[in-house]
Amino acid sequence: MNILVFDTSTDMLAVGVKKGDGDMKTSVESGFRHSETLLPAIERCLADASIGLKDLGLIACTSGPGSFTGLRIGISTAKGLSLALGLPWVGVPTLDCAAFGWEKPGRTVVPVLDARKNRIYAALYRNGQRVSEYLDVSLSALLAAVDGEAEVSFVGPDADLLSDYALERTGFRIEKDDPAMRLSGLANLAEIQFMKNGGAGELEGPLYLREPEIG
Repeated sequence: MNILVFDTSTDMLAVGVKKGDGDMKTSVESGFRHSETLLPAIERCLADASIGLKDLGLIACTSGPGSFTGLRIGISTAKGLSLALGLPWVGVPTLDCAAFGWEKPGRTVVPVLDARKNRIYAALYRNGQRVSEYLDVSLSALLAAVDGEAEVSFVGPDADLLSDYALERTGFRIEKDDPAMRLSGLANLAEIQFMKNGGAGELEGPLYLREPEIG
């Protein structure tokens, strides 16, 4: 199954097309211009993959947490394409996608997103499974949550927020962010979710951990 995926949850727009044979084409751009750049990026990825919209079997986007505006753009685009093309779509939690592929026995994986206002979106994963709630916490609270862990990998777009702390702890490390790996995680998790539960419902929306700021 060919899957179109995109992540609009941060200031980095990441778009990918995973073909049924496992080959994946990606496009990454920086800057909060997702409303302008998302559709052109989708067109480029489809062209690079040598497939058309009619060849897709599933559309998937990150569902949050993340930028309120970015998530609305991503989900509205997924819903719009789904309706126009008659294709199913699914939303996958952003932190799950960021943690994907980093699992290692004995190591706790902690994806990190900057939530602004001195807060962090994060979660704890072991052996590929989430073992905490999705968190909207202060830096000190996140550090307390992992204080008893022997080995921790901080991953994701804003893992470097933990750089100073990781340098002080043996077994703690900051992994270099890899947007292509996150897109691969989105594609794989989306397919699993779709096969298990089917496509998203009409009323499905972003996963917010706090109230959106609308002004």
